[in-house]
Amino acid sequence: MNKIINIIKKISYSILPLVLFVVSLLLSWYLNQVITNGTQPGDWHYGTTWPHTALDDKIPLVPAFVYIYYLTFPAGLLTFFYLAYKNKTKLYNIFLTLIVSFLISGVIYFFFQSRFVKPDFTPDSFTDKLVVWTWNASHPTNVFPSQHCYMGLACCLACIDTKEMHWSYRIIGTIIGILVCMSTVFTKQHYWIDFVASFAIMVPTFFVVKYCKLGKKAEQKFDNFYAKTYQIYLNRKNKKDKTPKN
Repeated sequence: MNKIINIIKKISYSILPLVLFVVSLLLSWYLNQVITNGTQPGDWHYGTTWPHTALDDKIPLVPAFVYIYYLTFPAGLLTFFYLAYKNKTKLYNIFLTLIVSFLISGVIYFFFQSRFVKPDFTPDSFTDKLVVWTWNASHPTNVFPSQHCYMGLACCLACIDTKEMHWSYRIIGTIIGILVCMSTVFTKQHYWIDFVASFAIMVPTFFVVKYCKLGKKAEQKFDNFYAKTYQIYLNRKNKKDKTPKN
């Protein structure tokens, strides 16, 4: 039990970066859903299918990949906290890389909206119905670049770059990250070029963050914030304890 408590204490600093990332993710998704809601062909934010190529027509729909598609979230959380436990600076490297990549994609979505036209498909099995439900869960917009691929690539980058992780997890995490990226294409959520765009944005961003030591700077900023917050808590607690009780 003590070991579990110590692990929780060690990774507790990562809760705030995680919350900030989730907020940015939800805000980006929500704002772009609002922007594209009710738009019609010809409207500025309706979106075009310009990322589509002939290769996309040759890529088959593979319904089973929908499970990999949803594996993004638990795999991402597990990798996030495992990375937080193993290396604080590298956790902040991935955090900043994701935030910057999401900001870039948000700008692209606003000015150059794209749209994925779903194929004609009659669902038979539960897996098929899950695919159709996934299609209907959100507007077929915000496809270039793929934010789902961002999270898959984040798993890959974290596992490849962090030698402190167990070798087996590094291999499995990298494979899962690659499969997540593949799932966006095989579930017909994205064009293949959406993945290329995600890679072209995120990987260079990661190396800029890493070699400019921005993760270390973010780590220091967060640590200072935590220290000041804790000091304020202690001051208030001491003040309350010193207050005479009637």
